[in-house]
Amino acid sequence: MLSNLKKIILDRPGLDKNIKRIIILESIDSTNLYAKSLQNPLDSTIVIASNQIKGRGRKNREWKSFGHKNVAISIILNYPKDNEHIGLLSILSANSIVQSLKTYNIHGKVKWPNDVLVNSKKISGVLSEAVFKKNKSKSIVIGVGINVNCNKHDFHIDNFQYRLEPTSVFIESGDIVSREDLIASFLEFFYFWISAFKSKNYKSCLLYTSDAADEEDSVDLGGRRI
Repeated sequence: MLSNLKKIILDRPGLDKNIKRIIILESIDSTNLYAKSLQNPLDSTIVIASNQIKGRGRKNREWKSFGHKNVAISIILNYPKDNEHIGLLSILSANSIVQSLKTYNIHGKVKWPNDVLVNSKKISGVLSEAVFKKNKSKSIVIGVGINVNCNKHDFHIDNFQYRLEPTSVFIESGDIVSREDLIASFLEFFYFWISAFKSKNYKSCLLYTSDAADEEDSVDLGGRRI
């Protein structure tokens, strides 16, 4: 279990004011599915699972998780009034992952719009989904998966075929790291970028984005290209 995680998160400057609710689960099929099932959730509700069994990425592709070795988190935000740039929410989430990894001397790049790569290998992914009630957009659920303490054997234990070769914090750094600290760091950076988004500082949100992109992955949630 993620011990003392709530305290570690809320001890970070500003997060106690930004985050309205934290839900920590031992095991769940998907944090995004759980978040989307909540009735009338508060803006800035955070759902975190110590173990995610059926994680998924874009186009329902499977996202591999390994028991208590990865980060699985979903953030619920009110649907933004400025939905023209809504696709940037995935990118600013990826920015936050890149900055968190830097604290472990791991240098990542955002592959437009929702992957984080280290040395051309995938270390993290983002899945943003709109939630509708009575045909009206109500919220955005931003799901984040980060490969943390898994090793090369974990990735290939069942001969799973990856679109991009995977890697993890452990593989890149050689160190087992605290998932609690990584989550708190990610959330701290995430709310920095949310502030930039709300201030309409959109260009800054592309800071860590590489030119590498699949054509199929360059469409935002509303079907518009940015």
